[in-house]
Amino acid sequence: MTDDDRWRRTEPPARGPSTPPDLRFNPLATGIGVFLAIAIPVVVVGYTRAAGPNGLIIGAGIVIGLVAGLLVGLWIAHRDGVVWRGPQL
Repeated sequence: MTDDDRWRRTEPPARGPSTPPDLRFNPLATGIGVFLAIAIPVVVVGYTRAAGPNGLIIGAGIVIGLVAGLLVGLWIAHRDGVVWRGPQL
């Protein structure tokens, strides 16, 4: 292979700084993150109301966060950690 042929290649190198990243997400960590992102704000609103803490709002925030975190974790696990299939920028 001459130097001219090496520069004409269109595929990215197998490794190195020019290699596109292989983005894979951990299903457990993603599910926990989604749970916390949903549950914390709702629990804070339910706890810091002017009329006093409301157990229904706090409980609803935790339940909705658990369900959303579980669904996202299962979805990520089903896709083998790959969220975006296809060309990446």
